[in-house]
Amino acid sequence: MFFFVPGMTLDGFDPRDAQAFGGYSPDTSEHFYGWVQRLARWLHVEVDGIENLPAGRALLVANHAFGWDVAFAVAAIRARTGRNVFVLGEHLFWRVPLIRQLACKVGTVDGTRENVDELLSADQLVLVLPGGMREAVKPGALRYRLLWGHRHGFVRAAIHNQAPIVPVAALGADDLFDFVGDAIARGHRFLDPIGLSGVPLPRPRHLLPHHLHVRPRKPLRYVIGEPIAPPFPASSEDDPQALRTLRWMSEGALHELIDLELARRAHVSMGRGDDAPHA
Repeated sequence: MFFFVPGMTLDGFDPRDAQAFGGYSPDTSEHFYGWVQRLARWLHVEVDGIENLPAGRALLVANHAFGWDVAFAVAAIRARTGRNVFVLGEHLFWRVPLIRQLACKVGTVDGTRENVDELLSADQLVLVLPGGMREAVKPGALRYRLLWGHRHGFVRAAIHNQAPIVPVAALGADDLFDFVGDAIARGHRFLDPIGLSGVPLPRPRHLLPHHLHVRPRKPLRYVIGEPIAPPFPASSEDDPQALRTLRWMSEGALHELIDLELARRAHVSMGRGDDAPHA
């Protein structure tokens, strides 16, 4: 249980490292994402739509599949644009020695309102996964579903900073694991009593996969959609209707990207946006 003791600093971690720009290391980040790029080429990872990124600040909103796989999209953006992408990380990260150190150095920050505001005000690209751990360890029956609950923090940040929201669809990572049941509830039941509060406990359907493959059977693919400019002034950041509307817009755009890509993968034509009724 040593690994998860709150406040532990044996790895030299300073909580300020998890703040915007606090622990970021350009050199470590360059080496890390260079390695990710090499791995992406070996796995034939595809990243499309980078040209949709706006020149200034933007909030990239992705579905939360495996989680760390989103590094492939970040690496591709860095390689093709030369821009950093800061990732809003789970609060759980900052309780895990070594992982938290690497996360800080490569541009992951604690997902607080203050951090996202500071990054966006500096015209940075910021990636958020609104579904959090619950979406990452969801059961197979909910594959490619967005489990955002009542979270509106990211749309509040977009309105407050007048930053466009850019949907990023992650395909393939949801197929790597087949979890069953509620990993969050299971974690509360078995891990809370031993001091690991908030840690999910996913259970795969099979102890071992039926077929072992060196590469994923379904390729990892990331599609960046067109930016959605907040249709409300910054003064609307606490307006419930404005928050709901922008979240619906963001959720709908991301769902559409995911559906189009799943249809493409299944070789099903989705037409060309014809709104006329069909017989």
